[in-house]
Amino acid sequence: MLKVYRCDDYDLYAAENAEQAEALLLEHTNEKPEDGYPHELTAAELDAPQPEFDASEQRTGGTTSIRKMLAEHGTEPGWLAGSDW
Repeated sequence: MLKVYRCDDYDLYAAENAEQAEALLLEHTNEKPEDGYPHELTAAELDAPQPEFDASEQRTGGTTSIRKMLAEHGTEPGWLAGSDW
């Protein structure tokens, strides 16, 4: 079962464990995480309302949650979401 890890201030990765999340960040950005990362999201963080975006990366006006994103798009380890909103 995949979990969600915040690997920097903006990016979330679906991974089996923190080591895999760190390896995915390194592969994706060619950078290692800073101290304190990766951080496994808590239940509250997974369920907190997040702005929803469409396929063109425009806000829809609705909300979603990271848990919902994981259920819909987290079938394989990898980058799940990121934003600086």
